[in-house]
Amino acid sequence: MTETKDLGAVLSDLSHRFQEAEQKYEADCDMFWKNLSEEDKLKAFFSVCKRIYKGDVEDRRSYRGVLYDVFEFGSESYTIGMQCGYMPIHNLISEGIDAKEIMKDHANSMKEDYTKSGDE
Repeated sequence: MTETKDLGAVLSDLSHRFQEAEQKYEADCDMFWKNLSEEDKLKAFFSVCKRIYKGDVEDRRSYRGVLYDVFEFGSESYTIGMQCGYMPIHNLISEGIDAKEIMKDHANSMKEDYTKSGDE
């Protein structure tokens, strides 16, 4: 029973340390942003959005594919992307494109059916 309590305490401590590290990283990133000039903020915004558009919309890459191949980050970016909310953004973009394509295919199918029924 003692081992279970010790393991629980260790896991709780690790979880707490992980949360602290995430909060520190977020604060560091916020300070980095705050210290950028407006011109550098606009360049950063442009650069990030351009890469998200290329990876998610044009190339239809996976979450990892966008991070590793488009942004050219390493595996450390996976968790950081989750922490900042990029994974849900990626999924929403993908789901939206998929839904649009399904609707387009359905409309084209209905148009073909209508055209065929008019020929009979």
